[in-house]
Amino acid sequence: MRSAFVGSALLAVAACGATAVADFSSVNSVVINERVFNDYPDSTLATVNNYPNVVSFTDSNFGNGGFANRHDAVFSADGGATPYLLQTSDGFDISVDVMMDAGSLSPRKEVGIRFNFNGFDGLFILASDNGESAAFGGVLPFHTFGNGAYTPGTVANMRVIYRPDDDADPGDGDASTIEYILNGNSSGELEMTNLENGFIPDTQIALYGQFVPDGNNPGDFGLVEYRNIVALPEPGSMTLLALVGLVGLGQRRARS
Repeated sequence: MRSAFVGSALLAVAACGATAVADFSSVNSVVINERVFNDYPDSTLATVNNYPNVVSFTDSNFGNGGFANRHDAVFSADGGATPYLLQTSDGFDISVDVMMDAGSLSPRKEVGIRFNFNGFDGLFILASDNGESAAFGGVLPFHTFGNGAYTPGTVANMRVIYRPDDDADPGDGDASTIEYILNGNSSGELEMTNLENGFIPDTQIALYGQFVPDGNNPGDFGLVEYRNIVALPEPGSMTLLALVGLVGLGQRRARS
């Protein structure tokens, strides 16, 4: 009876994160969405999708247009058929090596990690014009690594760790947290104080490039390469997943 009780208790604890962990651990690809902004429709665009080794966008020969071109690589759990839809309880740890280059550093070219819900963006960016790296917008707590944090043409490691409230109860005083890391420098765990106490259900996560061309430089281009892409459940969630496995093992032994 004691063994059965302990197994049931572990199962109840693990069940809080089991479904979400299984979902995020199945992320295996990206959906390529070219020209989400397409203000320069005659530009020359080259896209590489060899997830998780490299995903890249190169936009050049912009010609006439308006504001910017933007291209997304949205995380997917079904081989790139559809976007993965993040749930509030889905902890994650995303790391990627990023290299941005441009023919003209100004106007701003911008790359990084996007969190999008129904058109509302949260961004963790690298910028070409002043080397800024910052996180802001949507449900994201603001943090800046400052101007000059990134030098175009070099490789930077960007990492985001999302640790959801362990019981997903916004009224209990706990908070989900997010941590931004640039080249090993951490923002620390920042509390997410929005109504949902974390990411809004069905948020999409993307790697992106947004390029505003220099009208005075016909040779201007925007390039972003994402390499060594790692998308995993955050460590606490992985522990819960391991507990689920241990519970199943215990139940099999009890039956035998």
